[in-house]
Amino acid sequence: MQLSASTNKRRASFSPPDPQPRYARLAGIAVVLLRAVIVVACLMLALSRLKVNPGLITTVAPAIAVSAGVWLLGRKLGHRGVDTAASALDLGLISICVYLGGGLASEAYALYFIELVIIALQHGAISSSLGGILSAGLYAAAALPWSGALAVPRWTLPYRCGVILFVGGGIGLVSQVLRDYVAQLASSREKLDKRAHWDQVLARITRKINSGIGLRATLELILDGGLEVLDGDIGLVALKDRQGRLVASACRNLPPGLCSRKLGRNEGLVNVAIAQRQTVRISNYASFDAAIPEVAEEGLCALAATPLMSGPDCIGALAFGDKRQGASYTAEDCEFLETLGKQLSVVVGNVHLLEEVRRRADYLSTLNEISMSLTSVLERDALFEKIYREVCRIISVDAFFVAIYHAANREIEMAFLMDQGVRSPSMRFGMESGPTANVITSGQALLFNRQEDEMMDGERRVGHDDDVTSSVIIVPMRMGAHVVGAISAQSYTVNAYGEEEKDLLMTIASSAAIALENARLYQSARETSLTDDLTGLGNYRYFCDLLDKEIERSVRHSTPLSLVMLDCDCLKHINDRYGHAIGDAHLIHLADTMRAIARKSDILARYAGDEFMIILPNTTQVDGVAFAERLRARMESTPLMVDGSPVTATISLGVASVPASGQSVDALVKAVDAAMYEAKRQGKNKVAQACDQDSTRSDLARV
Repeated sequence: MQLSASTNKRRASFSPPDPQPRYARLAGIAVVLLRAVIVVACLMLALSRLKVNPGLITTVAPAIAVSAGVWLLGRKLGHRGVDTAASALDLGLISICVYLGGGLASEAYALYFIELVIIALQHGAISSSLGGILSAGLYAAAALPWSGALAVPRWTLPYRCGVILFVGGGIGLVSQVLRDYVAQLASSREKLDKRAHWDQVLARITRKINSGIGLRATLELILDGGLEVLDGDIGLVALKDRQGRLVASACRNLPPGLCSRKLGRNEGLVNVAIAQRQTVRISNYASFDAAIPEVAEEGLCALAATPLMSGPDCIGALAFGDKRQGASYTAEDCEFLETLGKQLSVVVGNVHLLEEVRRRADYLSTLNEISMSLTSVLERDALFEKIYREVCRIISVDAFFVAIYHAANREIEMAFLMDQGVRSPSMRFGMESGPTANVITSGQALLFNRQEDEMMDGERRVGHDDDVTSSVIIVPMRMGAHVVGAISAQSYTVNAYGEEEKDLLMTIASSAAIALENARLYQSARETSLTDDLTGLGNYRYFCDLLDKEIERSVRHSTPLSLVMLDCDCLKHINDRYGHAIGDAHLIHLADTMRAIARKSDILARYAGDEFMIILPNTTQVDGVAFAERLRARMESTPLMVDGSPVTATISLGVASVPASGQSVDALVKAVDAAMYEAKRQGKNKVAQACDQDSTRSDLARV
């Protein structure tokens, strides 16, 4: 979708209110009042010298009027020169009052400090210091003629001049600190106001996008919002088409011919942003070697571009430019640009997805139902059955298989194999040449329609029927970039399949791969919940579930079943002497020894703490005792090595069996627990066996 260039008018940019004029007005009011105080004081001192007693209003009102008039004149004509002249007149007036008042005896001396405050408020630290020097000099000139006539110490005049100098510098320093603080406040306020405006624009864009506007309106909205916040002159959105070519899809204040034009691979800053997958900016676009001609003709100075990402894919770029000389985009501007890019990426990605979904709506309706049904199955064998049934719904199938690729040993497992409705046993073979191996290796689907006696390379026959199928589809099952297996649908009918059937099976294979991974994760989580973290053996829950099943099987088929319980004799001693880490190592060593002694059919579990259980299917109590004795002897003869020194740790074992000790979990566990404690009572490192269910504890046999 492309948009033509729209209005050439630049949108009004946001200018946050400047806090500094507010403080300038406050400083101006203070200057007016302080100058009025000086004028009033000087008038009062002069008139009192002339023996005139003026009224307060007759002195204050003119003083305020004069002071305000000077301030307004300074605002109108350029306050610096007027303020300087007014300060000079103030100092001269104060000095005259000091002279007329008797020099050192005059109270007008204090007015110098008020004037220094005025100078600091208007001009800053340096001017305040210079004002202090000038004030000290004028005071010395006004007071010196009277110094001999007054009975005051000689150092009084230098002391007062020094005070004036010190106060002038101090007031200037304080004034500068206050000015810096006000400037920092103004800067912080400006950033906060700018950020608030960004948030308002982003919120407005989000609301309109959420209201369901189309891609065209969204592109316009993003460009207008960016120009408003960034105070830019031009905006450009470039999106990739189906072939991956970059197209100028929307622009603001650019030549109409640029919109819908395909951009070269290395043309424009947008391509740099896409290549680097990050926001880029330049401050002199005219010197940019890969500049877009139509954009360069606009006389841009600054330009910033950010990539549009949809997941791992880059789908385009967003850019804004500024024509003002010396303009540049800050890190905050780039942050806002990236936020806009993320919003646009979501919209564009959704639009592309929607177009693709609409294009294949009818085609995917059935497959969606199949995919949903597959994801609900978490058992592997049940999942294979479900995949087979769903494929049979949409494709004519005579033979079918699901193959799992085991990358660790490069083997293919025919996990599920159907031929003419009959399931064949699973089988494994190496990754040799053959159609299934080729599909897994290449990741490419295979469509084969046999012509007479034509054979595929490396073809092998599986299943119960000696006839060969005439039509074959084999598609890979993918999880991301990895092929985890293959699915095949086959028919004894010639030319039964085409590209449509292959595409259907490929889509099902994608869902099947996800479902298979879900089943694997479910099985893994289930095994984790039944596994002891330290030893890797089954845990208490695992033991109870399987013991109940084994007892039921033993009773139903009248087969023997034995249970061995063992307990570590020295775990507390090892923990106390060597630490719990060595104690854990001892338990792991015990578990490994159990695995070494046990058969594949035996069930090993950590019962609690240092107690372990071993279920021995098809094992009489006599054989169970022999097994326990072998395990005891092995543990005694294979000590754990700690820092090169052997740590011998023994175990005590009890043995019980079905039906002699009971036919329930509780009865069997109670009997074997009693036997194990009998072995402990005998002195540890022993094997004791339980007697019949009706026997008392004292009847326990000893080995």
